[in-house]
Amino acid sequence: MFNLCYNIISDLKGRCKFLIWKISGVIKTLRFIFFVVVLLVLIFCSVFITIMNVYKPTVKVSIGEKFIGYFANKQQFDEVYNTLVAEKEQINTDVKVYLESDPTFATSYVRDSLIADQNVYTNLRAELKTEYTIYNVAVNGQKAMTFNTSDEANKYAASLKTEVAKLNVDVTPEKVAETGEITTIERADSIVRDIVSRNKEVVTPNTKNVIKKYTPTKTVGTTANVAVSAEVANNALAQGGIWPTSSRYISSPFGWRGSSMHTGTDIAGKSGDPIYAYKDGVVTFSGWNASGYGYLVIINHGNGFSTWYAHNSKIIVSAGETVKQGQQISYMGTTGYSTGNHLHFETRINGTPVNSYNYIAAYK
Repeated sequence: MFNLCYNIISDLKGRCKFLIWKISGVIKTLRFIFFVVVLLVLIFCSVFITIMNVYKPTVKVSIGEKFIGYFANKQQFDEVYNTLVAEKEQINTDVKVYLESDPTFATSYVRDSLIADQNVYTNLRAELKTEYTIYNVAVNGQKAMTFNTSDEANKYAASLKTEVAKLNVDVTPEKVAETGEITTIERADSIVRDIVSRNKEVVTPNTKNVIKKYTPTKTVGTTANVAVSAEVANNALAQGGIWPTSSRYISSPFGWRGSSMHTGTDIAGKSGDPIYAYKDGVVTFSGWNASGYGYLVIINHGNGFSTWYAHNSKIIVSAGETVKQGQQISYMGTTGYSTGNHLHFETRINGTPVNSYNYIAAYK
């Protein structure tokens, strides 16, 4: 009986030792697993903290297929957009600023360095579309001035109409993507003075002063001596015209130069200065003249009266074309027999040159 009890106790003892050994192994395993889990958690937290310190949560903005940049939030995008709109409005308060398509927003994580290197202002500015309203002032169908506001345009249009009632002056609005060259106040004042000077009615000279008949030493376009018609000359004087260019400096008058006759009035100016038709007429010649006139325009005004415009650098009318008084016909130059930029302005009665200064003196 004793042996049986001893054996049972010994067996239980052995079993307990085995059980304790098994439990100890499990505990060690669990401890290992615990430490591994803790280590992984620490590694993950470290990586997460590193990522959060290097990469920032941002809003990636695109317009259509065009990437604009990364923003802290939508509010920052709105601030940049409004700043760029204000830039445009400083140029013209009436500007319409818009985007052709709505921006798209997506959450993204990016490095601080990438955010610092980007230029969202430049990218967004390139996508902005603008629509300006400008106001063009046209005189007799030709654009003369451009303004940002209708008030300025109407002011100068009214000034022109008051000074020269016969002018057809219109103000028309125009929608443009860029304003281009806007006429300054100083430039507008100068343009008005020039247009008025060229188009205001000439004070009628004394028509009782009959133009003297003479036989020119050198004639152009005729080989016969032609008597000057006092009636035609006086009619032309009475009808008047305009000064043919913006310059008023006469470098050489009509008259004899030693043994030769200078058949016109030379008005000096700058290369490219506009040349204007003295009065309404039909262009009878437009091109190169080999007799010394260079690029020449001849306008027939009817009743035997014509005007000649010589030494041009460029001609912008053609033979057979009808022109209006004050219409630009060419640009000043020094072609042909010429020593400097000037307009050689001639008036002819029945083909014979007469003193052209008589016809423009009241306009100087």
